Amino acid sequence: MITGYPGDVVRSLRPGQRVYFQGGPGECAAFHAALLAYPGLSNGVELWSCLIPGINTRDYGALPSTAQLVTFMASPALETSIASGRTRLMAMPYSEIADLMARTEFEVAVLHVAPPDSAGRCSFGLACDMPGLVWQSAGRRVAFVNDRMPALPHADFIPADRIDLAVPISEPLLAPASSSGAANAAVGEIVRLCAELIPDGATIQSGIGEAPGAVIAGLKLHRGLRVHSGIITPEYIQLAEAGALDPAAKHVAGVAWGDASFHAWLPRSGFAFRSAKVTHDHATLAALPGFVSIGSAIEVDLAGNLNLEWRRGRRVSSVGGAPDFMRAARASVGGLSIIAMPATAGGASRIVPRLASPSIPGEMVDTVVTEFGVARLKGLSLEARAEAITAVAAPQHRRFLARG
Repeated sequence: MITGYPGDVVRSLRPGQRVYFQGGPGECAAFHAALLAYPGLSNGVELWSCLIPGINTRDYGALPSTAQLVTFMASPALETSIASGRTRLMAMPYSEIADLMARTEFEVAVLHVAPPDSAGRCSFGLACDMPGLVWQSAGRRVAFVNDRMPALPHADFIPADRIDLAVPISEPLLAPASSSGAANAAVGEIVRLCAELIPDGATIQSGIGEAPGAVIAGLKLHRGLRVHSGIITPEYIQLAEAGALDPAAKHVAGVAWGDASFHAWLPRSGFAFRSAKVTHDHATLAALPGFVSIGSAIEVDLAGNLNLEWRRGRRVSSVGGAPDFMRAARASVGGLSIIAMPATAGGASRIVPRLASPSIPGEMVDTVVTEFGVARLKGLSLEARAEAITAVAAPQHRRFLARG
């Protein structure tokens, strides 16, 4: 294994190459800084990454070069380069992203790993969703070896002797901005209602967002919970410390998104971190009894259709893993998918009469929970769905919604 500097990574790139780099919490700031420092050296390169809205905010399609970006989820950070054509958006469910990444040939894989352990394994740490699917078939493997990346004992890894160029760094990892932690009465009521729907012993999955995270924290009095999720957040520490998680279960996640204290907890958490081929695999998920998916939406209409992508005419996200988890929850014996969302945003109703371009069709939606109640939609006619959803809208909007 040869060691080098960040600039050596960019100097080794050639026009026409397809280059993978890690997204999500595994995004490496040192790689982005090197691309900025040597702009001409990435000319003609096609950069591929699974960047995650709300986590990744750098626009690789706007670098001062002719490099182009291929990614899978829209975000406000990429709006300019998507509009210019420098970023190619390939929106698809997370399971399909994993399949595509696994079969795509990359000339270079740029990885972000922990230092090797005693067995010579460099853990992918916080972000195991995609790198394990890419590195084995990549023509060249470059790794930023960060001594701040947790060397998780049950995470996917690359053997140190399979790294062609190692770049030692010591840099902070991506972490969420600190929140005020202010209480929200609407979310508090949503948490209470969701907790009543989720039984002890369920296998849970949660998405990113205020409501799903709060629901996870609200399960502290449950017992025997198991986890199989694409992402985990600091709320899972509360479950572990409260004794809510089944100590005998194998808890599985793909990425971890949180602050430094969360990173410090992960090595002793017992969680296994695996690729999206494992975390989003339909057969695996559907075979889990009592699988409960906890997600959110920007809007829901009276047919139960969900908008996960558009806010006031701007595309701010994509479907991500929601279709995978919702489909699996419907197939699981005793499974349930929950869409948890406040009924309003800025006074406007998030329950609308009709969505022009739904992200997820209403037929896939089991249950919608707002602070005003629970709408159980599975098996209902369109008319009954509309009545159930209208009943959980904010009272001041129900008369308008009732008119259809």
